[in-house]
Amino acid sequence: MNFFKTNKTDVTGLGMEFSSIPADTGKIQKLYRLYEKTMAGTQLMCREGCAGCCTCNVIVTGLETAFLVQSLDSEALAGVKKRLGKNFPAKRYIPKMTTNQFAEVCLSGQDIPEEENNPEWGKCPLLEDDRCTLYPVRPFGCRSMMSQTDCLKTGYAQVPPLVLTITNIFVQTIEHLDHQGISGNLSDMLVHYLGLEKYQDSDKTNLFTKNSKIQALMVPPEHRLKVASLLKQIAALTQGV
Repeated sequence: MNFFKTNKTDVTGLGMEFSSIPADTGKIQKLYRLYEKTMAGTQLMCREGCAGCCTCNVIVTGLETAFLVQSLDSEALAGVKKRLGKNFPAKRYIPKMTTNQFAEVCLSGQDIPEEENNPEWGKCPLLEDDRCTLYPVRPFGCRSMMSQTDCLKTGYAQVPPLVLTITNIFVQTIEHLDHQGISGNLSDMLVHYLGLEKYQDSDKTNLFTKNSKIQALMVPPEHRLKVASLLKQIAALTQGV
């Protein structure tokens, strides 16, 4: 499943550019719904208007970007363009590797490259009065941002270990669905997808990373039995990929 095509004038630096919006991004939506069903009943402090974790550092795949854009009407898309133009973050997290690549590096025992990521760089440019303007179609990185304590008071999110494991499984699966595509910062992916590169830095060659297939799931031994049923459900949803 590939939502990108080769382009001689590629600006990603990876030999790829966004293709036209795919006709079917149903698997992403089904995974989102399965995650919400799996997390139902988890006690959280998160609430409407709580944007402490909604920073400019969210990472998305090309498939997620396509699902987001495909789901918006012309008025909503105009709002996205306006907010990106007004609030595009000069400083933001730009990944050097994807989650599946991170798992491969850990498995091989290689050194993990250092990455700079600071929530103080700013809020998500798509917020309006600390509320998400794209909430129903928000990316998985936003859906999985949760805490059992008030982040604004503690300064950090408290996530149960099993929830973290389940979240990583979904992150790896979503990347696997688009293993021939790319990932990047939400702002950069939307800007590139929508043809708004004028808002980006002059050097665009290091903004995106190639996705990878799952080589190893990051599931610790104590969680393997607990997620066995979930893995079967995910396998059924992603059959044929």
